[in-house]
Amino acid sequence: AAKALGGTLNTSFITAAAHAAGAYHRQLGAPVESLRSSMAISTRTSESGGNAFTLARMLVPTADMPIEERFAAVNEILNAARSGAASSSLEAIATVSSMVPTSVITRLARSQAETVDFATSNVRGAGVPLYVAGAKLLENYPVGPLGGVAFNVTLMSYMGSLDVGLNIDEAAVESPTLLVDLLKQSFNELAAFAPASESSDSTGPAAEPGATKRRWWRRSR
Repeated sequence: AAKALGGTLNTSFITAAAHAAGAYHRQLGAPVESLRSSMAISTRTSESGGNAFTLARMLVPTADMPIEERFAAVNEILNAARSGAASSSLEAIATVSSMVPTSVITRLARSQAETVDFATSNVRGAGVPLYVAGAKLLENYPVGPLGGVAFNVTLMSYMGSLDVGLNIDEAAVESPTLLVDLLKQSFNELAAFAPASESSDSTGPAAEPGATKRRWWRRSR
């Protein structure tokens, strides 16, 4: 779907989150034109050790609009954020985070979160089967920290699946179930732009060979 719309998986991910967040506010009678989002993008390679990621912060459109229009807008915003000086500075800090005391990283993350409404993260998972005490790992759900944001939605690829972990602060999100439903709906809207052989929904029929499945896990605080 991302390729068909002229963008990347990260563009699709942020677009779906912004689409759902905007719809959530409208359904509660408090529409907003835009929200502040962040995306932590893993830059770890097979040769690198420790933590390595880029943190991009951006103002994304959440007004009522077709999802393909939002995708195009987010794609431009994300490209600009990636090439911005602030993003480069944060990347430099994040790349060496394994050498910095945890308390320092925690304070830095919290200070950054204070300027963000919701957070997203795309984490590259293992490309080979993983095992725990001899048992094969079937699903691998990432749970990103809240750190002051209303919700954190994190994506991890694992063995042909995209596992999505959603961490919600119920003090900020009045109806977590509604947010979950809207996020799933947004992903399905984007998936409609993909070739039929590539589109898949974990709640629907079995996927065709080679298709990517989406699976969800939610945690509320």
